[in-house]
Amino acid sequence: MNKKDFIISFLFITSLFSLSAQEESSRTLIAEEVEYGQPNQTYNTYKTTWKKNSFKDNWVFTIGGGAQTILGIDDSKGPTKDRVTFAPQISIGKYFSPIWGLRLNLTGGSLHGFNDGSYGTYVKWNHGTKNYMGQSVVNTPGYPQTSAGAHMLTWDPSWNYRWDLTNPDVYKENIGMDGDNYYWKPGRNEGKLYMDHIRYFQVNVDFMFDLFNLVGNYNPKRFFEITPFGGIGFYNTLSNMGSDNIMSAGVHGGIITKFRLSDNFGLNAEFSGSVVPDSFDGQIGDKSNMDGIAQATLSLAYKFGRTDWEVAEPMDYELVNRLNDEINTLRERNAKLAAKECPTCPPPPPVVKSEPTTSSDIKFLPDPVFFRIDKAVIDPTEWAKIDKAARYLTDHPDVNVVVTGYADKKTAYPEYNMKLSERRAKTVSQALIEKYGINPLRVSINWSGDQIQPFKINEWNRVVIFVIE
Repeated sequence: MNKKDFIISFLFITSLFSLSAQEESSRTLIAEEVEYGQPNQTYNTYKTTWKKNSFKDNWVFTIGGGAQTILGIDDSKGPTKDRVTFAPQISIGKYFSPIWGLRLNLTGGSLHGFNDGSYGTYVKWNHGTKNYMGQSVVNTPGYPQTSAGAHMLTWDPSWNYRWDLTNPDVYKENIGMDGDNYYWKPGRNEGKLYMDHIRYFQVNVDFMFDLFNLVGNYNPKRFFEITPFGGIGFYNTLSNMGSDNIMSAGVHGGIITKFRLSDNFGLNAEFSGSVVPDSFDGQIGDKSNMDGIAQATLSLAYKFGRTDWEVAEPMDYELVNRLNDEINTLRERNAKLAAKECPTCPPPPPVVKSEPTTSSDIKFLPDPVFFRIDKAVIDPTEWAKIDKAARYLTDHPDVNVVVTGYADKKTAYPEYNMKLSERRAKTVSQALIEKYGINPLRVSINWSGDQIQPFKINEWNRVVIFVIE
């Protein structure tokens, strides 16, 4: 098995292991079991709506280093041990959901390229007016020409830093001409190479997404995660050994394998590559019109701010309660106005928030129980409504209740929604009977799926309503 097949097999087996263990590990998300409904509920990350965290939350800072190499003209001809150099890495990123985030990544250092000095042209001699066609070195000792011209494009600017070409014997030993093109004799005649030292830095903006969160359940305690990423970058080659400072843009991508150490710390192994213009290393031409940079780094990750995510509530309960209070206040005002206009009329009955609301011949309690999408589990925020319904039934022993379940029309399909609304009704009725001790003979259930939509807002129809008999 070659190296490529081994890496692919390793990632595939690791992915299967993580996904198979996902269901069991995700059960630790909820410390206490839900008393009625499905215990230890898990959430499909992609299909669940998540609350937006504060801007200061879900940040990740990483620092580390590793190995890098350049992939350009003649570079593959050099010995591997000399081509690999140290790559420092610092990044700062923020997640905007449990699935995706953005980061700013900085790296650089010195790259070791190789050159046979035989073919290609050099950016320096076509870079700005000072150096154009060799204008900066006219009549300079060690350079061959007495006037600027296109022939200068084939002169490697580093030659004058490697050898004393002002010495005629050294010049003759190293520099040859092929028409108007200059070349390094040992490279063309003997296949020798010399090393280029390319000093640079790069700044990348990368889009990241956590693969296992995308395809599976949300689990902030997952030990292993694979995060593909891709983005654009700014690359700057610094002046060195006669070359000019060169700025360029490129693309950047790769994979981060993450290992969780704690809620705030992790270890990241990153494998990345950049594609940059051929001019990045100062030389253009030959068989390639692009250069590449490959990196493998190991870094320590620190998460700060809030590190987890909370499922969004299906609706704004505070708003609903506030609207209920405003409705009751308006009823009281209307009653007072009616009493002033008709003093002989009997006084209206007092308004009680927990009393049922009348619609035609149907009476129902004003606080329905809402559910999350595709769920039949009672949320902690909804128990107060069931408690209020139980108190009303206790205070009115001659009243019976029909617990009626519904589902929203824009999710799933009618047959499924019918069963879902049945489960919701049974969950609430079970709570009334088993937790609050309401006589089972006084509690009946009904369900309508998505055939009836009590509310105009689609999400509010994931609901159970108490109908009074």
